[in-house]
Amino acid sequence: MTQPHRPITIADVAHQAQVSAMTVSNVINNKPNVRPQTRQRVLDAIEKTGYRVNPMARALAGGRARMLSVVTRQLNLPYVSEVLMGAAEAAETLNYDLVVLMAGTRTSPDLSVMSRLSVGALLIQPNQFTPLGAGDLPEHVVSVDGPSARALSVDNHGGAQRAMGHLLALGHTRIATITGLAAHDIDPRSGRSVPDTDRDDGQERLRAYHGAMQAAGLRVPRGYVQQGDYTKSSGEAATRRLLRLHRPPTAIFAACDAMAVGAIHVAQDLGLRVPDDLSVVGFDGLPIASECNPQLTTVRQPLHEMGAAAVHLLVQLAGGQRPATPAPFATDLIVRGSTAAAPRP
Repeated sequence: MTQPHRPITIADVAHQAQVSAMTVSNVINNKPNVRPQTRQRVLDAIEKTGYRVNPMARALAGGRARMLSVVTRQLNLPYVSEVLMGAAEAAETLNYDLVVLMAGTRTSPDLSVMSRLSVGALLIQPNQFTPLGAGDLPEHVVSVDGPSARALSVDNHGGAQRAMGHLLALGHTRIATITGLAAHDIDPRSGRSVPDTDRDDGQERLRAYHGAMQAAGLRVPRGYVQQGDYTKSSGEAATRRLLRLHRPPTAIFAACDAMAVGAIHVAQDLGLRVPDDLSVVGFDGLPIASECNPQLTTVRQPLHEMGAAAVHLLVQLAGGQRPATPAPFATDLIVRGSTAAAPRP
């Protein structure tokens, strides 16, 4: 008879990541006293082992009055990790506990537990997993990077405009883009959005790309808008398609850093020099942007600040206040070694 699989434990994660169980516990509880490299190794081990925090036990241990839940699909995405760090630091300052709950392709019954035991929930990239019903969540909900009644966002259009302005100022005219999720809701030829769609960061960045090209009097050639999904592998696949075109681009604006890093790797694998033959710009300002070679020019999102702001907003709502949702956060263009003047014809 087949023996049932035993539950994955913190000890299993610690063995996989080659760290102590205490370190794993610190990562799960979003304690800030863990080195970024170690934190990422633990998050990768959680994904590989399939470990899941028991939300009921965590909630009962923490008590409803001082607990917030964080709902996301993947813990080991750099974007999610950055938001979580900001949220964790704010929660610790305010003496609140954070319970991290992963939501897959189907709604987990554990979400209903959180609705009864949390005073609020932070959703990170909620448009990437199955929409949650009102009964699955606490009364107070704030999202980062996704549509909701209270959504924290950045000036995506302005940030993308700065990225495009940088490439145009360098003399590039053959500029391609690798889009984010839900960009299929925009006509790639006109840049116009389909009516009645939810707000989407990828759409705003694509709209800015089309607007900058049009303002510069440049036509967007067929094939210069490639679909991505915010992963490095999708950036690699899109770049291969772009560089196979009859007249390949001399610059690529990717809607996130992971796709931009994928673009750099593919270009180098094909024997191109970055930035001499191909300039690349990303969007996020994640640690990976400064770790690749050459370092990535990127539009920085204040992800730490957004995570902290979300927690402060939830605590205010739980306390009976009715604060206004913050205006879109400003972005900064960080110029590094992945961009240079357009190559001569």
